[in-house]
Amino acid sequence: MRRATRRLTKDRPTVLSVAICTHNRSAAVARCLAGLGTRHVDIDVLVIDSGSHATEAEAITHVATAYGAQHIRLAETGLSAARNAAIAASQGTWIAFLDDDATPAPDWVEVLLATIACDPDLAATGGSILPQWQTHLPAWWPSSLRAVLTIIDTVRPGDPGASEVEPYAANIAFRRDVLLRFGGFPTSLGRRGSLLLSNEETYILRRLRKARLKVRFNPDLVVHHEIARERLRPAWLVQRQYWSGVSEAVMLGALGERRLARSWWMAAHAALLTPLLLWPKTSTRCLRLRCNAAFAVGFVRGMLIETLGGIALA
Repeated sequence: MRRATRRLTKDRPTVLSVAICTHNRSAAVARCLAGLGTRHVDIDVLVIDSGSHATEAEAITHVATAYGAQHIRLAETGLSAARNAAIAASQGTWIAFLDDDATPAPDWVEVLLATIACDPDLAATGGSILPQWQTHLPAWWPSSLRAVLTIIDTVRPGDPGASEVEPYAANIAFRRDVLLRFGGFPTSLGRRGSLLLSNEETYILRRLRKARLKVRFNPDLVVHHEIARERLRPAWLVQRQYWSGVSEAVMLGALGERRLARSWWMAAHAALLTPLLLWPKTSTRCLRLRCNAAFAVGFVRGMLIETLGGIALA
């Protein structure tokens, strides 16, 4: 089903671009575009394929064309590079990013446009990310680590401090001129193939807050995020926490923030807890401590990467 093409005029510029970055997930892109719908003629939709294999690349092209989305194919993998390509190609004064495995609620576009329209000082916004479980969340999963599955499902409209919640990149939007001013997303962060780097949107949000630009979370802006069953394993969670540690250290370095005291603390933590990482990967015992150990080890590695001038992560 082809999206209606918008006729641009000088007196009616495009307010919103929506970017879906993907790698080897054509079926997920199709669900995301189907959820976004074809009824919105006032938005600019882009699908950025980040180095997908030939068969998937062809399928992604077909899906994007079927929904009338602009398609961009990048030869190399890299989420931040894909997002930066979307920024460069977008037409909107705002650009929103949806994860390819996130499906927007039927009123997502309307809520986002209303959020933008009601506050001209706003620089970024984001909203709720409700889980769509492929299987039940295991009882052993630490409640404090639900967020690593990219979930924000406990914030309600009217909750004290709801507007101050930090958005996640599965459901986030920025004023495009602000992203351009900051040089886009840092390519030292963000998923690259099998490297589970993250924090690229956190880097931007921290820069926004340092510049005293307004960021507001809107719980009414909802997407549904598919949680794959293969992620609900102890080994995935420990690995994810390791890469969270790497990402945190690299991000702090990119921001130019002081890290020495924390680095010493993390190094001591890693030395103390590293033996726990020898535990069988399928075991759920001592899982919280194993996650702490993985994060500390990852942080130390991230510090070394920064100190040695961005050596290869692979």
